[in-house]
Amino acid sequence: MDVSPLNLGMIAAYYNISCRSHFSLLSLYLLTVKLTDVTVEVYTLSLKERTKLKGLLEVVSSSAEFETIPIRRHEESLLRRIYDRVPVKLDQVNFEAPHFKTFLLLQAHFSRLQLPQDLVADQALVLEKVMNLLSACVDVMSSNAWLNALGAMDLSQMCVQAVWDRDSPLQQIPHFEPEVSLNGMTFSRAVDTQRNGSTGYQALQWRRYRLCL
Repeated sequence: MDVSPLNLGMIAAYYNISCRSHFSLLSLYLLTVKLTDVTVEVYTLSLKERTKLKGLLEVVSSSAEFETIPIRRHEESLLRRIYDRVPVKLDQVNFEAPHFKTFLLLQAHFSRLQLPQDLVADQALVLEKVMNLLSACVDVMSSNAWLNALGAMDLSQMCVQAVWDRDSPLQQIPHFEPEVSLNGMTFSRAVDTQRNGSTGYQALQWRRYRLCL
């Protein structure tokens, strides 16, 4: 009997994504051959050809790897304040769910919000795991030949650089605050406008000169 691994099983094994339970070496081999990991299965069912940034954030935050993110009694008010300051909202919120907390901590990372030490520790745990999960998303979407796999790659870069995709690239430079980056972008656009205007004026003058010959 010929046995070959399935694509989703290979993705789950390669990125070491958590399984439904603890497996022996033989069971892990069988998982790679026939079964799929619960996280990859969620990705397969949830990711679509038109999935955008919000959907990617929701799907990745729902990964089984984040079920162990602790929920503390005093955190609900803090999480509510964070939710009020982040741009991506959900129709249904649950401040006692680890997945929703992960959803907020990722956005707080992109927005560079100042967090208490316990939330900083939780955020570091999320960032430690999220890169492998996003790589798995890229593979799942690429295997379906979906162009929005580029969105998952962009989300990976957002996690590395701690910026939103719409933020100025200057914010990736140490000590560049948003105000400094905004001033730099405004100055750059003004210079470009002046150059383009000057070039256009010179071209117009040259055309007038040619007509006079």
